[in-house]
Parts: sequence; structure tokens; C-alpha cells
Amino acid sequence: MGMKIVGLNEAWQVHEAPLHWGRESLAAVKALKEGWYACTLPSDVRIPLIENGIIKDPVLSDYALESEWIEQRSWWYMKEFDGSGLDFDSDIIELVIETIDSHSDIFVNDQHVGSHYNVHYPFVRNVKDQLTPGKNTIAVRVTTGLESVSESNLSELNWATCREYDNGGKDRGDYRRSFVRRPQYTVGWDWGPRVVTCGLNGNAYLRSEKNIAVREVSVVTLGIGETARLKATVNIENLNIVGTASGDLLVEISYKGSVCASKKLDNLLLTSGINYFDLEFEIENPQLWWPAGYGEHPLYDVKVEAVSGDVTTEFPSFQFGIRTIELDTTVLQGEDRNFRLIVNGLPIFSKGGNWIPNDFIYSRVPEEKYVTLIREAVEANFNMLRIWGGGLFERDIFYQLCDQNGLLIWHDFMLACSTYPDHRREFMDEMHDEMDYQTKRLRNHASIALFCGTNEVHWIFNKTDNPRWNIEFKHEKQYGLYIANVLAKKVLHNNCPHIPYWNSSPYGGALPNADTVGDVHRWHNAFMSLNLEERIEPMDFDNVESKFVSEYGYVGPCNLESTKAYLDGGEIDFDSSVWEMHCNVFEKGTVAEGIWKSYLDRSDKLSVDDYLLYGGMVHSLMLEYSLEAMRFKPDCSGALFWMYNDAWGEVGWTIIDYYLRRKISYYGVKRALAHTKLTLRTVDGNVVLQGINDSTEAVSFQAEFGYISFDGDTRETKTVSLTIEPHSRSYLLTEELPDRDYTKGTIMVIPATDAVDTVSLRTGDMKTLRFDRSPIEVIRDEQTGAGRSITLRSTGFAHGVYVSGGYDCSDLYFDLLPGETKTITVYSAGSEPLSFTSVR
Repeated sequence: MGMKIVGLNEAWQVHEAPLHWGRESLAAVKALKEGWYACTLPSDVRIPLIENGIIKDPVLSDYALESEWIEQRSWWYMKEFDGSGLDFDSDIIELVIETIDSHSDIFVNDQHVGSHYNVHYPFVRNVKDQLTPGKNTIAVRVTTGLESVSESNLSELNWATCREYDNGGKDRGDYRRSFVRRPQYTVGWDWGPRVVTCGLNGNAYLRSEKNIAVREVSVVTLGIGETARLKATVNIENLNIVGTASGDLLVEISYKGSVCASKKLDNLLLTSGINYFDLEFEIENPQLWWPAGYGEHPLYDVKVEAVSGDVTTEFPSFQFGIRTIELDTTVLQGEDRNFRLIVNGLPIFSKGGNWIPNDFIYSRVPEEKYVTLIREAVEANFNMLRIWGGGLFERDIFYQLCDQNGLLIWHDFMLACSTYPDHRREFMDEMHDEMDYQTKRLRNHASIALFCGTNEVHWIFNKTDNPRWNIEFKHEKQYGLYIANVLAKKVLHNNCPHIPYWNSSPYGGALPNADTVGDVHRWHNAFMSLNLEERIEPMDFDNVESKFVSEYGYVGPCNLESTKAYLDGGEIDFDSSVWEMHCNVFEKGTVAEGIWKSYLDRSDKLSVDDYLLYGGMVHSLMLEYSLEAMRFKPDCSGALFWMYNDAWGEVGWTIIDYYLRRKISYYGVKRALAHTKLTLRTVDGNVVLQGINDSTEAVSFQAEFGYISFDGDTRETKTVSLTIEPHSRSYLLTEELPDRDYTKGTIMVIPATDAVDTVSLRTGDMKTLRFDRSPIEVIRDEQTGAGRSITLRSTGFAHGVYVSGGYDCSDLYFDLLPGETKTITVYSAGSEPLSFTSVR
């Protein structure tokens, strides 16, 4: 028998103590008779405190302010367990605690076995000599780590750390985060409160090994054709410190239960410590893994088994997708370069959103939440998620779901909006171990498309872009840039050179955020512009010349049910401090301004219903129009909006709220990112029709094209035959824009197929258009396997068509063009009568 796992997640207790009680205070803590709270790992200290009524949930109302005292205490976790089931014949018994947040001391049977200072890789220590066959105890002292950072430390970075404000009148951010390897967002961000996590936020277990241990496995696609060439690298550790051993190694690759390739190496010489072995395979008729929309996402099963003496040990089996990926930065013209991913030799337009942790108490997120969020991303036609550098390396289930669903991952390393002390040896050692562990852990996932050094560090802290920071970069002191510029590249070259790497986001050009090279964060000429008109004008996005937009966004409200939930029953009062706390700090009245621009007169007092409906419609407009604008540009190869999911309830960036309810903007994004779609724009006085087709099959159809009045009475149209070729973005028609009254109608395209949505040309704000409310007629209502299939029709233009009742639908808040019929699916409606109306 080889590796054996004994779980330790159950039956823990936790107690608070003064912050100055250090590792020498273990006996004093154990002597405490009262005040212990039971918990199960993973567990932030707030979970048992909430369960026992000591604090309220910090994501509700303004309760985050009431639990900030947690940062000022040390927290002690204790567990007793029976060691009779442990394998004391093994060579090592390692204690593994996956996620400790953030500074800790670990004791086994009252012996200090180590300290740990990093949330982003596990504590692992051989504790065989400390364990007994009888009763055993584990104790962990943990603090936030912020207490260890002094003003003198901060002066080393000239306090160059971004902080957000207005957390109930208190700073959301904390300069000290720069020195602590913790989830950076937990000290507060523009979209959330200060909830500084603390605890054992991962699994804990004992892992025993005898003779040998398979420490790591890497599988890489070397080439694809009629066959696929793969290379597996296996690291076997010989646990005999002074002598050699012999062993056998077997690697099998299977697809749908059938072995496709197998290779065995017999009688290998294993020297003391680690031993690397390379094996190459050929897979006949390989099933290639493709991003969502571009093809299927088949996964192969990889089994690795090693034998030494009488011990057989297996590496945990995993799935692998056969695909190649590269980052294309070739010259377009002049200073302009491509910035696009090439998967299996095919250029990909990367589309989707930015991903943040799913809760401010991230250890309590259930697996079902990951399943729902990934399913909803696929439904919204994503093919990419960007894991932002101020959060976490996610749990295994996240990456597995992305593999299964064809979602590429742009993966930042966990450095965001701050300088970092890369002149300190101990900090660099932590960063190396963190990156080394995570790249080895993640490299076999087909979904991992690109690793990125930082979020916004190169951009924010260079003194040309932001002279207020007054930082002088030198090669011997790079304020964190050395990590991205050198260390990360070394780690990737050693562990996964086949995965593309980019220094930062944004990055490229003489200065980061240039349109000519690399990726951009489009903020200062959009939502964070000092010019309010620029913040709320969707057509400004037609001016985007960036090659890849990895971050930009607009804020919008949740629905009424979610809003009431996060206010914890409090009154919806736009002037209250609690309402303000749950509004993004950059909002600054932009939602109301957008409503007045697009829908209402400034003199109209906004009711709660107006704010939620019209604010959601503007949010949807801004994201839908901007994503279309970026896909319309042939040299742009990526559009990722900020942000997809949320860590609490707020008026904020996301299209799925904290409670997993779709915002109105969800549907606008889904339409903009459709795998097959049409887009209309004006260019140099002409109207241009673009066709997009991510799929492997051409789409051919006829369509009505031309000027149609909103009442449907005037139709100056013609029938056109259109074909959108596979894997293409192309301009299908270019015609001079006719001189017509565009307040009473516009250019429309109505395909004679359900495979492609209708499209109309936007010429101005909704409230400048002249049309009457057109009734929505239900012409068919049938039960289907997924729900109710509803076919709708309107004789005139109907804007923002939706169904009352809060149902999720295949499409919602869409425009219905004069004479168009459209079929949607309404989920979970049963046989209830449905009422359709439109926004006016």
C-alpha cells in the first residue's frame, strides 16, 4: 500500500486570545475552559462566531464594521484525534493544511512543528515523530498577518498601495496588505467592505508514504495532426535518504474508459530524493479540446502508478485536454501588434468576464455555487474568465468545471494594485514557493490559457502615468516588478513553458495600457473618466483601438429581492449610509445620470422601481454595446468586462449577483457574445453589417435589410442572402447610410432563421426616439423539456421586452422589431399564466 490519506476536517474548536499571545502561550490557551466554538474545516473564524450569534454576517447591511475587532486578536484552533489508524510503518506522515489565512504557528502534541505565512500554498510538514498511536492533538495559532507590518516596513515602499474609501466613513484598504501573502481584496476594495479573513480556510489531512512518493506529474501536448504527440513527466521521490532503490512506472491515458496509450518503465534506478522521468505518447485520432463555441471539449483520463519493493502508489488521477495554445504578438503594421490566443492553430476571440472570489468569507462558498456560475457563464456565451490578481487561486472544482465546459482562463498571479517588497529575501522566497506550487498544480488543466504577473502594478506605479507615487524603479529595487519581470518567468520556464505568460495587466508598449501592444484596462476614457458624459455614452466604445481589452465595466443594481436581502430588511434609502456602503465607490451618481440620459427627465424623482429597472437597462446597454464594438474591430482579439460574479450584494459591476440571480445586464452580455451573430455600425457615412461565427459550420440565410420605421408602416428594405463562414469575423455588407428620420426608425436586419438574432442600428439615446408602446402578442406557448417555449410578436418596435415574475429565460429585456417573431424559453414557469411587457 502506498499513499494513505487520513482526513482531519471534522471536530475542531476555536478560541480567541489577545494578539500578543504568541506560540509560547499554547499552554495558557489550552487551559481556557470556556469560550470555545465548534467548527468544521474549511473555516474562517467568522463562521462559528456567526453561528453562535457573536457577530452578524458581514456581507449584510453595515455589519462588516462590527467585526473588525477580529483582526486585533489571535485565534487558536484545536483538534484531538485517535492515531490508531495511522500507518507508522510508512517512512513519512505529512500534515497538510491547504489554506491558512495568514500567519500561523502549528503544533502537534504540543510540539511546535512549523510556521506558515502564505495563504496561497499549503503548509506541509512530516510529523511522524510527533504522532502517537493513541490520542493526538493539533493546534494552530493564526492571525491576519497585518499586525506584523510596521510603519518602517511601509516606508520601504513609500506607502505606494492603492486603497479604496467610504467603508462607512472608514478606509476600506490597508497599506500593510503589500507585505502579507493574503487575499488582497479582504482588506476592502472599490466593490466591497473590509472583511479581513482569518482561519483555516482549506482542508487538513495526514498523508503517509512508504518507500516512494509520486510528487508531481505534467502532461504536455507536443503536436497535433492525424495523431497527437504527448509528453508526460513524472517526479518520483525515493524516501530512502542514503540509499538507492529500484522501481517501475506506469502511465496510462484513456478516453471514455478505453486505454488510448500506455507506457511502462521497468526496473528504474531511484536515487535518494527526487527523480524525473519523461515518457512520450502518440494518440491516434485525437479528440481535440476547443474553447466554448469553437468546438467540443473532450477530456482524457491520466493514470500514473509507481512500484518500489512491495509498495504500489498512485498519483491522484486527473483529466487532460489535448490542445496547443500560444500567444500571438506578431506585427500588424507600424507599432501595432496582435495580442491574441491561438488554440490548435486557430486564432480565438477571447470573450467573457473577470472573476473574483465568491464571498468575503470565501471558505464557506459551496461547490454548488461554482457549478451554477460556470453554467451561467457558458449560457452567456463566454469562452474565457480572467482570475483577477487581488483574489485567490481557486479550488480544484473551478478549474475542473472550466476544463469540462471549454472556458479558457487568463490567470493573474496574486499581486494587485500595489508595490511589493521584492527587495526582501524572505518575501521573494514566499513568492517563489507560491508560484512554484500553483503552476505545478494548474499546468495540466486544458483551460489554463495564460499566466499573468500582476494586476495593474506596472501601470499604476510608473511615475509617468502616475507621478504622485514618486517611485524610482531601479534594477536592484523594482517594487514588485522583479516578481513579474523575472521570477515568474523563471518559474514558468521550469514548470510549464508551454503556457503563455504576460508580465502584467494592462501591459504593452512604451508604457502599459497602450493601444498598440498588449492588453488594456479601459477605465479613464470610460467609467472612471472625470467627464461624466464619457462615463455614460455607449457609442464612445466605437472608438476603441485596443488589441485586447482585459478590464473595463459599468455598474448596475441588483433586482428588488436581492437588494432587500443584502440590506437585511432595512429600508431602501438612497441617502442612507448603508445604501452608500453597498454602492461601488466609483459609482458617484453615474447610475442616475445614465437613467436620465437614456430614459427619464432629470426633473423626474427616481423611485426604487425606476432605479432598479432603468439602472439595469443602462447597465445592460453599456455592456452589450461595448462588447459588440470590440468584436466589431478586426484587430481586437479579446473583450473581458469587469466583473462577472460578486462577493456580496451591491450596486456594482457584476451581471450575476451574490445570490446568483441574473441582473438585467446578463442578457445584454449574452446577446453581445453570441457565438453566431450580426452587428450593425456606421463607418465613414456607411452602414456596415458584420457577421461573426465562432462555430465549425458555415451559417447561410436570407434576411430583410433596410430602413424600417418603429411603427412598422415604412419598410424600405430588400432581401439579402448572407453567409457567415466558420471561425470568422467579417463585414458582410457595406452600404451608404440613407438620409432618413432616425428618431422614427432605423436600419434593421431581420434574418429568416432562428439561428441568428435580429439587429438594429443604434443612432441615439432611447428617450430621443419617437415610438408608441407596442403590445406584445403571444402566438405560441408550449411546454418543452427545458421549460415553456414562447413565441412572441409585435407589430411595432418594442424595447426591453420582459416577462413579469422574475423568471430566468433564454433571452430577456430584448428589443422586438416591427413584425418580428421571436421564440424564447421561460424556465421554471410551470403552467402559470405569463405576462409580457416592455420598457418605455
